[in-house]
Amino acid sequence: MQLIVPLRLPAAIRIVALAGVAAIALGACTGATTPAPTATPGSSPTAAPGALVLDRAPDTTACDAIGVDYTALTFHIDPTASPQIWAVADTGVNLTVRWDSSFEAGTGTEPSVVDDSGAVVLEDGDTLDMPASGAYPDLEGHFVCTGPTGLIVLDQVPA
Repeated sequence: MQLIVPLRLPAAIRIVALAGVAAIALGACTGATTPAPTATPGSSPTAAPGALVLDRAPDTTACDAIGVDYTALTFHIDPTASPQIWAVADTGVNLTVRWDSSFEAGTGTEPSVVDDSGAVVLEDGDTLDMPASGAYPDLEGHFVCTGPTGLIVLDQVPA
């Protein structure tokens, strides 16, 4: 009879260990309390609800010579949306908008983006026409890198 107890004890330990591993695996798979992040890599940290946060471009941004098929853009700013700032091309394509570190969220009653001098660069509903020459557009004196899926606004033309 004493031989049966030691054989059952290791079996019981194995069952408890397997149950623990299964519980850990189940918890890792469900992730019940943590939603998936929606921010893009390199974007700014989130702020208080309703606060405007700019998606940031890398400090070493360069523009590709990729042509685009849109000729005009309309910008949208909504602090409750994700992303909070985006553009819609006249072709119907939604474009991400990223900013270099010289731009900040405006402090006025309406959401806006300001440059390092405090001048308003962008407000909800602003439009931007693409130059007919195929050159890069200018947003209130700032360089805009265009691409088929997104824009990057830079304080100056990249070197």
